[in-house]
Order: sequence, then C-alpha cells, then structure tokens
Amino acid sequence: LPSLTADGERLIYTARIHGQEDFLISKKVDGVWQKGIPLNGINTELNEGAQSVSADGKFLVFTACNRKDGYGSCDLYYSEVRDGKWTPPANIGTPINSRAWESQPSISANGSALYFTSNRKGGVGGKDIWVSYRQKNGKWGNPQNLGNVINSPYNDQSPFIHADNQTLYFMSDGHPGMGGHDLFFARKKNEHEWFTPTNLGYPINTEASEGAMVLSLDGKTAYFASDIKNVKTGKTVFDSGEKGGQTDLYSFELYPEARPQPVTYVQAYVFDLETNKRLSAKVDFTDLNSGETYASSYTDEDGEFLVCLPMGKNYALNISKEKYLFHSENFSLEKTSSLDNPFLLKIGLQPIQDQPATSTTSPEVTSPPIVLRNVLFETGSAELKPESTFELNQLLHLLENNPTLRIQINGHTDNVGTEKNNLILSTSRAKAVHDFLINHGVAAQRLSYKGFGETQPIDSNDTSWGRQNNRRTEFVMLK
Repeated sequence: LPSLTADGERLIYTARIHGQEDFLISKKVDGVWQKGIPLNGINTELNEGAQSVSADGKFLVFTACNRKDGYGSCDLYYSEVRDGKWTPPANIGTPINSRAWESQPSISANGSALYFTSNRKGGVGGKDIWVSYRQKNGKWGNPQNLGNVINSPYNDQSPFIHADNQTLYFMSDGHPGMGGHDLFFARKKNEHEWFTPTNLGYPINTEASEGAMVLSLDGKTAYFASDIKNVKTGKTVFDSGEKGGQTDLYSFELYPEARPQPVTYVQAYVFDLETNKRLSAKVDFTDLNSGETYASSYTDEDGEFLVCLPMGKNYALNISKEKYLFHSENFSLEKTSSLDNPFLLKIGLQPIQDQPATSTTSPEVTSPPIVLRNVLFETGSAELKPESTFELNQLLHLLENNPTLRIQINGHTDNVGTEKNNLILSTSRAKAVHDFLINHGVAAQRLSYKGFGETQPIDSNDTSWGRQNNRRTEFVMLK
C-alpha cells in the first residue's frame, strides 16, 4: 500500500518481510526510486500497515491490529517527526477508533480531515468510508459516514483524498465494476455531498482486485497495489482475514478526465533576521475569498513547513511568533490553472525590541519595512477591499500584544499617473490603515503614516508584475 509526499520525492509502503508487515521508505534520486529501507522508530515486532503520510512527510497515520492499547480489532495510530526522528506510535483514540475495525486512513493535505475505512455500526454496507474533521482545539470530531452515494451495500474502502481536497479515489466491490474490487473516483458537490463515483475503467481495473491508489500532486502519476497475479487462485488480500496471494506496486499515467484539480505547494523555512537562527513559528493560511482558515500549523524544529494550495483560490500567508514582527505573503491562484514550479521561500522575522517612546517629532526608524501583502485597495482608490480584513486584524493583534510598539504606516504606488496624484493616493492609503487601527482602539501616539508616491520602487515599473510589487502598503518600527 503506497503513500506519497507532496514533493513526490518520498514513497512509504508496506512490505511483508519474513512474514511480518513493516514500513519501508524509498527516495527518488535523479528520477529513479531507490531501494526501500525500514522506517525506524515506527516498525515493531508486530504488524504495521495501511498508512497515510502528510504532505510534508512528517506525520504518519497507520493501522495496527490486536495491540494492548487498542479499542477494537484494528485501530489507527500516529507518529510524527521530532528532532529528526519518528516519535513512538500512539493510538489516535476515540472517537475515531471504536470497538469495531478501523483501517486505511487518508489525511487531507491541510491536515483538517481524516478519511478512513470502518465496519462500525451506522454504516451503509459491510465496510464504509468515514471522515473525521479536526476541531479548533486540535482534537478529532465524531466520524461522519460519507453516505450512500460513495458507500454501497457491500465494501467500499482504501480512500485517498487528493491534495485538491475535492477528489476522492477508493476501491469498491459494490459499485458496478470489472473484477473483485475496482478503483473509482468521485468529486465533491459541496462540503458534505459527492457526485456519483466513476469507475476508472480498463486497463486500470481488471478481473483482479485493484486497490489503495494514491496520486502525485500534479495528478498525472498514480501508484496502486494490485493482486493481478492471484486471479487464478481466487484469493484477494483486500478481503478481511485473507493472507493468501501477493500484491505488487504499479504506477501509470492517469488519463486527464480522472485527474484532480491542479495543486501547488509552498515550502519555506523561517529564521531570525538578526541572528539567522531557524525559528519555530506559527503558520496560518487563509482563504481570502471566504475569510476562513485553510491551514494552520507550526514550523518544525528546523523552522520548515510545507503546505499544499489548490488552484482556483486566493490565499494569505501569515507567519507569526511572539516578540517578532509578522511576515505575510499573498498567493493569487484564483485565475491560475497550472504552475510549473512550487513556491520556495526563505522568510526572515524581525525581532521586536522594547523601546520607550521619544518626544521627538521625527522618531527613528528601527526596522526594515514589513510589506502588508494582503492589504488591498480598490483600483485608483484608498477604499480597502473586504479581503484586507484578515491582515489588518493581524496588525491590530500585533499592536495589542506589544503595548510599547510604535509603527509608521507607509504607502507606495507605481509610476502610472502623475507624481502629484500618486503621492496623494499613497498618503490616503496609508491613512486608511492608520484610521482602521485608531477606530479599533490603538492609541494615536503609537501611530503615524506617510505616503511616498512612486519615489521608492522595489521592482521595475516596466512590467505588470513589477508595478504590482511597487503598489504596496508597509510598516516600520519606530523608536
């Protein structure tokens, strides 16, 4: 059973070695998969299998059966990478695990949903696909059955939710098929409903049993397990209790009609701008169209993170840490259908120094400018767009949490229009942010604003992308 990281460079799978099921990990070098090596720290003298790895390869959910701390015959367990090593596996607990059989997990790319297979009560068939959503407190909510569009009166299992969070692949012997278990895909109609599943067809599905398929991030390469060698025996390792036969891993190019929606990813590391030391910081991605949090986590001990972003939406990224100025990025993917390369970033955070306010009318600037990349205005206007609210609130919280911090808000434009009009526009936009903060309770003596017009470009004004970078609002710390 295969499981793939978002960058397509690591493959975790289950192998039976000397009669025991363990995890192996293979890395791709120069386009070639290397020989798998044991996943130390997770493999035990007991069997481990049916796993799902997070997009960044640092969180693993898997299945283990008949263990002393188990709730049912088979339970879901998890492990995560800390200080470069996998933590001892822990039972994921209730309400996901029950007295029944839970197996075959698939965690969503943003970590907010966990799909799995269970024969627990309340299902539609023998084995059904269920989903649990992570709550705001970090705990998993009560599992929900995917309903009778996905689940048949028979067995539906081995779910794989692609990083687009819209396309589900699974195996079934209850939907119309060609063999024992066939592979299907279904797309979300809305947050809780699905369109009718589609059989992936021949030659992907055969008279044998196909199952446990996963896809690369671009949706082009599929990896799956099949027991095609066992057709004559009549046995299938996908049936509960059967251990006859054998499976191998296969890959193929998935035809376009069955591919998921396009997805890219952001990979970055965070460091202290003054010391260059890697930092553990909070990472928040927000859907600017809905204002809802898309993904929220912390960087690891190396200051690194990786988050997948489905195309078709605009996202705000906010990196924050106590006693540091935050950093923001904007990913405008609403009108983007594909990207050749992911976003690879190095993000420096500026420490906040406690500095008493001075009485001078020209206070000293004590930090590089922090660009507010998600503070957006109507064209040629100082009217703030609704999607600016998220970042404005981040700035407000920064000031509330650091009561001695004083800042100046700066406005800048490109060189389209006259110098006079651009100076007026940049000043008005800086004042709009200033006024928002004043109206939300920040003391006026902690704030100032200034417009620079087109006089301080950070990019070329010869391209639309460069002009967009030059149209910006930023802030600096004051002494």
